Amino acid sequence: MTYQQDGQVYPPPETSVPQDTNADHDRYENDQFNGMPPPPEGAFPSLQLLMSACQDHARAHGYACVTSSNNYKRGIAYVRCDRGGEYVNHWKLTPETRVRKNRTRRLVGCNWKARAKRTSTGDWILTMMNSKHNGHDRSESATQHPSLRQLPPEALEEAREMFQMGRSPKEVLEQLQRSWNPDITAQDVYNLKAKIARIVSKQLAGGETPQSPQPVSPDQRFGPPTDPRLLEHDHAMRQSLENQKPRCQCTCCEH
Repeated sequence: MTYQQDGQVYPPPETSVPQDTNADHDRYENDQFNGMPPPPEGAFPSLQLLMSACQDHARAHGYACVTSSNNYKRGIAYVRCDRGGEYVNHWKLTPETRVRKNRTRRLVGCNWKARAKRTSTGDWILTMMNSKHNGHDRSESATQHPSLRQLPPEALEEAREMFQMGRSPKEVLEQLQRSWNPDITAQDVYNLKAKIARIVSKQLAGGETPQSPQPVSPDQRFGPPTDPRLLEHDHAMRQSLENQKPRCQCTCCEH
């Protein structure tokens, strides 16, 4: 088909070709892990370093890791996908009675799981139990995972000081992203500001000196939260190994 104007014949106008929205899905069509390979198995000096290695690997491949079902006495920690598990409908809500409609759920029952086992030497061994994700695709951004937006206590103290100086949430967000974690969002800063205000108000009402909140996270910028009881058992295990000495095999004395 041609178009005629002023006695001249022109070719038809070019039509734009729609982009394939499934290009990212097609790219991993032949990948058994759907673009989300498991972290390498191996030994780590501590559970904190093991979780940091898993989290760094997961961040680079579009998912995140959390710990669950830890057995502190046996020295076992289970690492799972942060989208594993199911929500419990405590209030027995139905689509008709739910006030907030069309809500998306982060938990989709993903079965990806690994086990971290402490050895007699104090090291931690990572072993995969289920290396494939199910129910979700790669995340487009790390901001979709709360476990990747953690901040250390030093960052929270810096944010508290900036709020006391009258800085705006936008300025605090830019500073925290630049110095600590580029994946935190504006909503995280507003939540942090409200949390600091509640704690300060409670401390002033009790006659205490206002202090910054203490989060449940290790002293690392991008490390995942680790239960302090598990770290305590890890430290006690290493201390016992260092203090252990070989016994004398003779029968003439008691050592």
